[in-house]
Amino acid sequence: MTVSLPPNEPARLAALRGLEILDTPAEALYDDVVTLAAAICRTPMAIINFVDADRQWGKALIGLESSEAPREVSFCARAILEPDELFVVPDTHADPEWADNPMVTGDADVRFYAGAPIVTSEGHALGTVCVADNVVRDFTDDQRGALRVLARQTAAHLDLRATTRALSDANDELRRMAVRDGLTGLANRVLLHDRLTLALGQRRRSGRDVGVLFGDLNGFKAINDTHGHAAGDELLRIVARRLALASRETDTVARYAGDEFVIVCPDLHAPPNLAPIVARAEASVSQPASILGLEITPHISLGSALATDADDADSLIARADAAMYEVKRTCKEARPRTPRS
Repeated sequence: MTVSLPPNEPARLAALRGLEILDTPAEALYDDVVTLAAAICRTPMAIINFVDADRQWGKALIGLESSEAPREVSFCARAILEPDELFVVPDTHADPEWADNPMVTGDADVRFYAGAPIVTSEGHALGTVCVADNVVRDFTDDQRGALRVLARQTAAHLDLRATTRALSDANDELRRMAVRDGLTGLANRVLLHDRLTLALGQRRRSGRDVGVLFGDLNGFKAINDTHGHAAGDELLRIVARRLALASRETDTVARYAGDEFVIVCPDLHAPPNLAPIVARAEASVSQPASILGLEITPHISLGSALATDADDADSLIARADAAMYEVKRTCKEARPRTPRS
């Protein structure tokens, strides 16, 4: 059977799925709606059905254990085609469109149906608040009006649900932005400071050492000056990924500023030794990278410091920073190899 679709079907389905309401447990809010619908309309069955791409699914039900059915046999799928109208089938046996429908001839034994489309503020008919009976019956104007009101209230609750989800997602993004570097996705200085302060507190309780690596890319200014900031930004993203991959799961890798990176290494085994971690990070960074058609091999100078009882987060980072500058003074590392312009 060919299923007729609303003209806004792609957007309608996106709105329905964006609510993440399909296949969710019962909720009192929606159960109350169908309880009222059954009481007002005096029917043994009342349902909130949502119409998905190929099925209808019942969020709240009275008189049925499940209303899930293929879309092609769904009364509600027909009802949402006219979102401004109440869809009523007074006698399914007398209506050739529905007389042979499995919901009429099967266990559900639907003889009477009325459905009010649930239309969101964006104009998407997501499903219906509907009632059904096993006998032919009259449907009064008051009952018609009440069913429409219940559908509007359900739509209002769905709009609120969507708004609440959007606010929650926005808050999650704001929290992420508050602790993550916008370019690389690494921890920013706020999260770095929190993680390092926590690690130092754990050190005092457990006696396990904490180390910090402070890294600075060699020759980064030349990359920006020669090839532009787009190339520089991509290089920073690549280095960030490589440092993250080279670090332990318990480490925190942060972009400190510009081309500076910090790695917090908590819970070091005795005797503490940062040299293998430094070597692994340097080797990971110092691999050729293809950036905007160029092959660039970055190099990083890494200084390290182990925490003492006198350290707080700022002083430990400062000592690792000083160690990094000492590395720069004493090591003869090549600048990033870039093609001649």
